[in-house]
Amino acid sequence: MANSKKRSTLDHDWDPQGFVFVHNKTNQNILLDLPTGDFRLDAGTTFRMTPDIKDVPQIKTLIAQGQVEVSQKKSGDK
Repeated sequence: MANSKKRSTLDHDWDPQGFVFVHNKTNQNILLDLPTGDFRLDAGTTFRMTPDIKDVPQIKTLIAQGQVEVSQKKSGDK
């Protein structure tokens, strides 16, 4: 049997407070060209992502155009 060594810890410790919410404010899907690969942000949806998403040039442009919103809370949450 191949080396079946199981990891005892994750490479990253994910902190729920360490995320931001990216919301597509349009009625059209947006294809994001992220450093990790393509990601489709569907119309009107919100996804949780790491805060460095704000440093991606395409996201900066979409925010400036009012098509995408990045916030600490999910849209509709208080």
